[in-house]
Amino acid sequence: MEKIYYCDIETPMGEVWSATSSKGLLRLNLPCRETAFLEELGRQIDGEPEYRPGKLDELSLWLDDYFKGEKSAYTEPLDMRGTSFQRRVWEEISKIPYGGLTSYGLIARRMGKPNASRAVGNAVGQNPLSIVIPCHRVVWSNGGIGGFGGGLDRKRFLLNLEGVLPSVEDGAEKGIDLSRYFYDR
Repeated sequence: MEKIYYCDIETPMGEVWSATSSKGLLRLNLPCRETAFLEELGRQIDGEPEYRPGKLDELSLWLDDYFKGEKSAYTEPLDMRGTSFQRRVWEEISKIPYGGLTSYGLIARRMGKPNASRAVGNAVGQNPLSIVIPCHRVVWSNGGIGGFGGGLDRKRFLLNLEGVLPSVEDGAEKGIDLSRYFYDR
């Protein structure tokens, strides 16, 4: 049975939960209960999770920098488990720069599947590595904020941190055409 290490990491958003395998970072959940995290992890892997904070020190340091507004990409190995389509979507999301946005439709077009916006949206929603694979940077093609599995309050928080939204208030995106932040029109 595969050995998986996990821990909680304190952030300005609250405690995030993360897990790593021998191949790399496997999961990063926004704040939730440990039991909910372990249930999701159990659906993703057939492993034996062991609480071991020291195994995720690099992620903890990177998250500290991220929440200070430093714009570096996460460079440690990732263990992305999903269908080939999901992994392609997640690779496209990883290209979105700090403070930039894209849309589900633009990702579908870049992948050569212009009619697959909904499938892209489903893959975005299955992203196991929130923040590291910055799915919060994917919005609707009309410039609307779109959805977010972690909740729109958290999406607003992250987009405010990156300088896209002026505040974290509910509706902070109203009156702002977020498509002006698309890095890949």
